[in-house]
Parts: sequence; structure tokens; C-alpha cells
Amino acid sequence: MKACEELIVILGLALRISGLSDLVFAKEYSSKAGNLKKRPELRLDEAWLTINSTVNFNILLFSLNDQCWKCNPVFVDTIPMHSIYTLKVNTTYGTTIYLKENDLTGKADETFCTFHKKFTETGDYWIFVTNQEFLNHDCSLLQINDPLPAEMPILYVFGGLLVLWIIGDMIVRLDRKYNKSQSINITDPENAPRNLRMKSLRQTANGFSDMNGQNGLPNDQNDAHQRYSTHNKRERLKSLDTFRGLSLMIMIFVNYGGGGYWFFDHPPWNGLTVADLVFPWFVFIMGTAMNYSFRGMKKRGVPRYRMLYKVLRRAILLFFIGIVLNTNWGPVDLKNIRIPGVLQRFSLTYLVLGLIEICFCRYDTPDKYQDRCWSPLRDILLFLPQWFLSLGILAAYVCLTLLLPIGDCPTGYIGPGGLHDGGQFYNCTAGAAAYIDIMVLGKNHIYGKPTPHIIYQTTTPHDPEGILGTLSSIFLCFLGLQSGRILLYYVGHASRVVRWLIWAVITGAIGGTLCKFSINDGWIPLNKNLWSVSFIMVTACFAFILLSLLYLIIDVAKIWDGTPFIFPGMNSLVVYVCHDVFYRFFPVNWAMENPMHWHLLLKAVWDTAIWVVLAYILYRKRIFIAL
Repeated sequence: MKACEELIVILGLALRISGLSDLVFAKEYSSKAGNLKKRPELRLDEAWLTINSTVNFNILLFSLNDQCWKCNPVFVDTIPMHSIYTLKVNTTYGTTIYLKENDLTGKADETFCTFHKKFTETGDYWIFVTNQEFLNHDCSLLQINDPLPAEMPILYVFGGLLVLWIIGDMIVRLDRKYNKSQSINITDPENAPRNLRMKSLRQTANGFSDMNGQNGLPNDQNDAHQRYSTHNKRERLKSLDTFRGLSLMIMIFVNYGGGGYWFFDHPPWNGLTVADLVFPWFVFIMGTAMNYSFRGMKKRGVPRYRMLYKVLRRAILLFFIGIVLNTNWGPVDLKNIRIPGVLQRFSLTYLVLGLIEICFCRYDTPDKYQDRCWSPLRDILLFLPQWFLSLGILAAYVCLTLLLPIGDCPTGYIGPGGLHDGGQFYNCTAGAAAYIDIMVLGKNHIYGKPTPHIIYQTTTPHDPEGILGTLSSIFLCFLGLQSGRILLYYVGHASRVVRWLIWAVITGAIGGTLCKFSINDGWIPLNKNLWSVSFIMVTACFAFILLSLLYLIIDVAKIWDGTPFIFPGMNSLVVYVCHDVFYRFFPVNWAMENPMHWHLLLKAVWDTAIWVVLAYILYRKRIFIAL
């Protein structure tokens, strides 16, 4: 076998001398069935790299992933002398390849070839290493095939979805026309069923009430209150439900794999992808909706101790449901149960902001301060105590992150650990954030495989929904609360949108400045694992922009009614819990052998569509479940 391979190499060298190009030789070699069988089987995000070596020494191959920040090259394999050797390379991110002469002493391995390439999925790449290339410290990379971009299925799938969306929208419009069904305003607590009870609702002149006629206030009192509301039941802001539903559907699509694309997944450490936006957006819109919840309780004369009870009950239920969902992956081992999670983060964020609102909430009529010189800033100046407290919480996050001593790790370290910085801080993943979680919760009760564990080869557990990040998410939710105050205190469409866009510029400028508009080079990089200040500011910027666009399109111009995203937005808790509980059950999940991107993309779209249909069925039956 060894003699056969050497004969092939010698034959290849003879063909090159005779004038046959490397490209032709590589194509002929790859076209033979016997040679194809020798190659490793390609899977998702992989390509072939073949080293054709005719030198008299073994070659050491090292690689460095573009996403591995401040890492040293990692040893991959040894290429035998006089051989044609094929290995697989990852195509997700760009890669730098290093070829070194294998010095038998192991002390002076000389790099004679270096190149950088973003490999194409299923690509067939060749490098020819001869004595001439070695002496010149030069080598060239050849690609002998031309596969289609792995992202091409996105164009076809989402193009088809657009057509189905248009057809579905027409069907829903016709259904509404003949059945006269209306969407419920979930931002109004009078209409949101509570305590996880399903209630049948009947249509009234002002929206919906339960069949017992208990809609909170007599009709005359409701009418009196509506005269002072900028958001009465006849002016339901569907954009809020749509924002929530859109965020939830993207979250589910991402959780179901997102087609296996890197931009539908979280980055290894620093950076920002589509997957990073949806959770912060949901936190943001939760703050927006809290305005209406507390305003409703305040207007109904609910005493503060009752408000406190409702806030505590909702926070405890959310936290408990989150813990239950953490046990959905197998037999429950209480010694290793994960405590943090998505709903737990919502719970703690809502609890802190809810307590602040209970202590300081005030809701005046929109025109009460219009004659004051500071009227254009009344949505800020009337809530200065909340601003001071929220900024104090954010300052506490910054101080703990940058100033808290963390054992053997450098104070203020915010890197991924592992291979980062040449492996100097291997067990320092996430710095203070992981340190606090481990000290308070223990290593066995936090997420054990954070996103950097593959590329950075980290072993230290870190939970992206941990304790420290909750402080910055509270401020993000407070920014959502601020967006809702703009709705309450400014009646005109233009005044609302302009203020949202101003906030988008402010938060975007702060976030961009902190990260220096780069991935790794800023003072505080964008980092979802840490919920860094730059991260919450940039995601808030996009949230303000998205809210402005949806408000203009849906509630002002009325070009679109939010279908189909408005439906899951009305039953967000049910949809989120169901998508997690039934993750491993058919027809949501089934086994696929060696799937490609288009298989996974269609499956993720199918899985997400299931929960949109469920949300629509609940809407049609007028079932709305909330805590």
C-alpha cells in the first residue's frame, strides 16, 4: 500500500515534469472512484484539503480559526513524506493554514507555507509541495471544483415562504372578513387572562371581556378612563404583539438549528449574529408592555401590596417553569440541575423592574405637562428615580465585571479562556461572570458547554444566562420601559417615532463607541455570553429601529396587520414552553442521516411553522394564556 502511494506521487511528479498542470492532475486523481473512497466523508460545513507532498520529510499542518481571538495555531495532523494526503477542513469561518517542516528534534519546525482561506462547503482544495516550493517558502492553493454557495438554499426557501406568507395573509383576511374575529390587546391587563386559566372571551364595544361580564370596571368607568388613554382599546397597537411574536419565532427558528448556518447561531465569543438579537429584543419588549400592566393596575386603584403580590407571583412562576424546562433533556439529577436559563432571566429582570415600578410608578394624562418648558423631556424627567436606580444597577455590573478580584485570573478579564492569549488564562472563561456563578450556584448548576468550548477548547463552565448578566439585562428592559413611556406621554405618530429613532442613535453610538465598531478590538466588545454593555446598547438600538418600523407599517400606514407573527405574540409563553417541551417529539423532530444545509433549513422552517399554526388556532378559539 505504501509503495502504491509512492508510485502515484512519483507518477504525479513525472506528469508535472512532462507539462501536465497540477490542476489537471488533481482533477484526474479526484475523478477516480478508488481515490474517492479513500477520502473522509464530508459532513456539514466541511471541505477537502489534499496535500500532495514530494519532499523528503514529513509535514506538520497547523491551523488557526479566524474566530479564535489571540490564539496560537493548533496542530491538526502530520502529512507523511511522498504522499497524497486528504483531510477535512471547516468552512464556517476563515482559516489560516501553516505548513511546517517536521524537524526530528522537535525544536526548530520551520514554517515554509502560510495562507488564509474561507473554504467553500464541499470544496475540493489541493496544495502541491515540492522541493522548489519548500526552498522558495511558497505554495499555491488550487480549487478543482466549483460548488454552489451553501447559503443558496436560503434564497429559495425564504422566497417560497414569502409566497406562502402572501397566500396565508389573503386567507386570514378573508377569514376575518367573514368571521369578524379581532385580535386581543395583550398589553392591556384587563384583557389578559391570568393564573394560567383559559377563559372564553366575548366581543364587546371596547374589545373583549370574559363571559361572566367581569371586565374589571363598570362601563361608565371604563369610558372615563379611556378619555385619558393614548392607547385605548380602539387603538390597539398591533406592532407590539408583532414585535414580540417576530422575536419569538426567530428565537424558535434559531433554537431548532437555523439550518446550521453560522449567522443563525451564536458566535464563539465576541461578535453579533441574528441569533444574538432575539433574546434581548424579547427582554426589551417585555419592558415596553410593563407600562400598560402597571398603568392598568394604578388606574384601577390596586394597592401597592397587591401589585407586589402579582409581581412576585409572576416572577416565581416564570422561574419555576424555567427550572422545569431545564430538566427536559433526560433523567433529572438534582446534583447537576442547571439553575439559570432564559425564563429565569426574564423572571429576575421582571422582578427587579417590577419592584422599582411599584415604588416609583406614576402615570399622568398625556397633556398634563404640555405647557411646561421641559415638556419635550417629560418621559425622562418624570421618572428620574427609576433612571438613577437603573443606571446604578448598570454601574454595579460594570464595577463587578472590571474590578472584582477573581482568584488566579487577572482582574477585569472578559475573555473566553482556553486557547485565548496563548492559553495564559485557560481556566478564566468569562472572568467575573463565571466566577460569581460558580461561587453562588456551583459548577454543577450552570451551563457546562458555553459557545467557546469548541474553537477555544475551554473546559470551565459558564452560563450565558448567569447572575451578573441579569444586571445588564435589567437596564435593557428599562430601555424597553422607556420606549413604552414614549407611547403613553406623546400622542402624535411623528413625535413617537422621532424619539424612538433618537434613542436608537444614542444607544447605537454608545455601543459602537465601546466596542470601537469592531469585533475584538474595542474596550468592551459585543458579547452575548456576558451581556456586555456594548451588547445591550447595540441590541437596544436595533430594537428601537424595529419597533419604529413595525409601528409605522402596522399601526400608522396599516399596510400590514402583523400576520402571522402577531399570533404567537399573543400567546408567547405557551408557544415558548411548547417548543421546548416537544423539541424531541415528532413531527417537530426526527433523525436525518448526514443532512446538508437545505435539509436542516427546511426542517427548522417546518418546526417553527408548527408553533405559528398552534398560535393561530389559539387565536381563532380566543384562548389567551398569561401569568
